[in-house]
This record gives sequence, structure tokens and C-alpha cells, in this order.
Amino acid sequence: MTEDTRPKLFVSHHSSKYDVALHVEKALARHGVDCWIAPRDVGPGEAFDTAIMRAIRDGAGVLLLFCSQSDKSPHVKRELILADSAHKAIIPLRLEEIVPDDLAYHLASAQWIDWLEKRDDSIARIAAKAHQLAGVTPPAGAGATPAATVAADKLHAAILTEATEPAPPASGGGSAKTLMIGALLVAVAVLAAMLFMRGDDQGKAGSAATAAPAAASLPGAAPAPAATPATPAHDEQADVAPTAKIPPSFNCKYAATRAEKLICGDDELAALDRELNRAYKQLDRTAGPLREQIATEQRSWRIGERDACGDAACVADAMRQRIIVLDSQRASLGSETAAQ
Repeated sequence: MTEDTRPKLFVSHHSSKYDVALHVEKALARHGVDCWIAPRDVGPGEAFDTAIMRAIRDGAGVLLLFCSQSDKSPHVKRELILADSAHKAIIPLRLEEIVPDDLAYHLASAQWIDWLEKRDDSIARIAAKAHQLAGVTPPAGAGATPAATVAADKLHAAILTEATEPAPPASGGGSAKTLMIGALLVAVAVLAAMLFMRGDDQGKAGSAATAAPAAASLPGAAPAPAATPATPAHDEQADVAPTAKIPPSFNCKYAATRAEKLICGDDELAALDRELNRAYKQLDRTAGPLREQIATEQRSWRIGERDACGDAACVADAMRQRIIVLDSQRASLGSETAAQ
């Protein structure tokens, strides 16, 4: 079977399941099926959204790696909307024992392939469906499942099982640790309230300086902010968001949206925000007459995409995708400038 006759599936997945997508691709390749996976297959200088639309349109169908994260992902939802618009079949591969919520409408008529049972033949079923959708005859011997193919499928099944199974519950020691941290924090709060009631400003400052390092020294406790001079009672901006070790590109004192507060309290999100700021500034320097248009697009993305997120995983996904878009736009503008 030549490359031109091999069916290709667009793999819709949450960014946390990228490694799973690569394992699925390797398994399907041995059954004569190729995969298109973002962001890897977005061409240099190609707009991210354009690449997604073209891949869905040109593919035989959409393979959804369904899990709790993808069910809540706005990017996955948009990909399924594009698949519906292009009249492409959706093949859901269920990685977790949950039912769809946000994606229920798009998956109502889809034929599920459950990774939770009969894992050895799940890949073969997906491959058979891909060949059927593309109107292509499967490669010779595909139905015979030779021993090497069966062994390889079992290996990929084991890898995917490890990648998709939820983490074991925390041990009793972890629960005791959490209770101990909570008890200490409650004690600190009670002590602070008592000192405030007494109006003892000096005692309050000394107790805060003593209690904060003690709480910070416990495993799993959030880092305590450095002691600062007393401020007027009406100045509450310093408590807008928790502080990560890595500062983001903006001043967390003025964090207003839920997404900004999540970024300020998470090192990974803060690092992604700095990388996003880098990508935007580099694009801005090469934008020329398009600078205002790009600034407007960035504001629209921030309000409509990032700030619409309700959890850290969504914020991280939105920022990773935006970084790719900004870098692609910069590369495209650089190519056009060089051509001129």
C-alpha cells in the first residue's frame, strides 16, 4: 500500500494525552493507517487554525482520545464542530470510564471503541473503520493478525494502559499530612484573629513572621509571602492571587480574572505565560502595519479563550496553542519579508 492510498485520521486529543496519541499512531501505522497530530504536524509558517481545518477536511475521519480533560477542552470541542461541518465521522476511543458531558451532543451517534475492554483488538477496529471511511482496501494479511502484530498490539496496549489509568489514591500518611497542614493553618488564622481583636500591631507582625515560615516548611504547604509593612485596611490587592516561584509577565497584584489568578499561583502556568509574552513581543517587532490587528487578535484571544477557562489544564492548553499560533505568524511574516 502506497502513502497516497493509506487512510489518515485526524487525532483530536487534550495536550495531556499527547504521548498517548503518539503510541496510538505507532500502533495504527502497522495496520496501514496514518495520523495527523497537532501541534507536531503544523507546517512551518502555517497558521494553526488553518492547518487544523485542512487536516480535518482532508482526513478520512477524526479519532477522539476521550477522557475527562478532552471532554472539557474548548479546543477539542471546536475540532469536533469542524468535523461535523465537514461531514467527517468521529471515532471515540474511550480512555476513562466516564460518560461525555460537554461533548455529549457531538458523540451522541458515534460508535464507541472502548479501551477499557478488549484492548488487544481496539487498534485493529480503529484501523478497519479508517479503511472503510476512506474506501480503501486494507493491506494484505491485515485480517490474519500475525503473531508479530498481536505482540506489538499488546505492547502498545500495556503502554497505553499505564498512560491512561488514574493515579492510585493517596496513602493514609498523605491524608494525615494534609490534616496536619490544615490544622496548623487554622491555628495560625485563629492566632492572627486574636491579635487583631486585641489591636496589638507589634504582636501581630511578630506572630505573622513566626507562623509563616513554620507553615511553609511543611511538605505540600503553599509558600508563604514575605513579611511586609502594615498597609491600610482598605488595600486588599496584595491578596488577589497566590504567588508562584516563577513570576509571570504581568503584575500579580492586579490579577483580576480567574485565569490570571491561576497563572499567578502555578509555576508551570507562569512559565507558559512568560513564553507566551516572548512569542507575542517577537511577533509585534516584525508585524509592521499589522501590529494593531495582531494586538486586537491577542486581546480577543485573552478574553474569549484564556479567560473563559475554568481550570489550570484549560489555561495551559490555551496558552500552548496560542504560542504555536504566534510563532507560526512570526515565521510567516519573516518569510514574506525575505521574499520581498
